[in-house]
Amino acid sequence: MSRVTQEMVITPIEEMMTKVKRISENPLKAQQDEENEQLIIEQYALLSKKKKSKEAPLETVMLEQTLVKIGGLLALGFGEAGSNIIAKNM
Repeated sequence: MSRVTQEMVITPIEEMMTKVKRISENPLKAQQDEENEQLIIEQYALLSKKKKSKEAPLETVMLEQTLVKIGGLLALGFGEAGSNIIAKNM
């Protein structure tokens, strides 16, 4: 039970907290880093020739992706200078 709780609850929440912190520090860089991470994951999946499962992603994964998208939209909407001002006030 403890291992499952760690994998399914605690680790995803810690990852979300890290992403929110990165977004608050620099929204544009956080979005670029996330896009690069996704590209690496997709390339690894292609290289290892693993079939993607058709299971829906966990809610925590979807929430992490949403957080990064919100940060990117804030950066896009306010521009680089505006997003840095917002990040400093968080």
